[in-house]
Amino acid sequence: MWYHAIGEFGGEKPRYWWNRTREDLVSDVVLPLLGKEVRILRRRDKKAIFNFGAISYLTVVKTEAKLETQAAGTHPLELEDHDFTDNNNATLEFMDALKVDRASRDSRSILQQSTTEPLKQIFVVMKFGDRTLDSAYAGVIKPLAKEFGYRVLRVDEIRDSGQIASQVLENISKSEIVLADLSGERPNCYYEAGFAHALGKELIFCVRDTDTVHFDLAGYRFIKWGTEAELRGLLRDRLESYKSKGTE
Repeated sequence: MWYHAIGEFGGEKPRYWWNRTREDLVSDVVLPLLGKEVRILRRRDKKAIFNFGAISYLTVVKTEAKLETQAAGTHPLELEDHDFTDNNNATLEFMDALKVDRASRDSRSILQQSTTEPLKQIFVVMKFGDRTLDSAYAGVIKPLAKEFGYRVLRVDEIRDSGQIASQVLENISKSEIVLADLSGERPNCYYEAGFAHALGKELIFCVRDTDTVHFDLAGYRFIKWGTEAELRGLLRDRLESYKSKGTE
């Protein structure tokens, strides 16, 4: 595969890079862009100072074959063709791969799982060992989610050996939906909900109506429940809404 990039400068002529390996495009373009570096590049066969920090947008394109230029000092005309660049746009794929490449060994598998097709699973983030919450999980959340065709999992049900914290993050990464009940204001629950939010997961927030939601999350839509019947009705509505959204 060959990678190409188009850098836009807000009204100025674009800058093009073409026929690079993924590794070369990372080292020659993406990392300097992220670091807002100033480098010496060739422009019209002469060395010139180039400010990567001036790039407003960068589009990455991927092709199986190399792109050909019309003459020395020119760029492939395909990179000016919006239909061509749209059909071969690989920007998100490229950045996902970059995140995995640059991740630490411990987090690499988590990032890989977050960029693959999710399991039809709802991972439940909540305090456990609380009689009211445990009853709501067993009597409402679990059976209702199964009714909608989802496997349901909570951290205390993970049977695999290994570090629990990593297993929680891995299951959040590979789940289609994360349900976070923040009743009890447990810091780990807020952390796990934040991780799910950062991955762009479908999040369902819940909280008992006697509990306080931290200020940072006060603007999000919560299912506030006092009885299991209330939780069942509101959660059913939310799952129905998500199901219909996926079929539009």
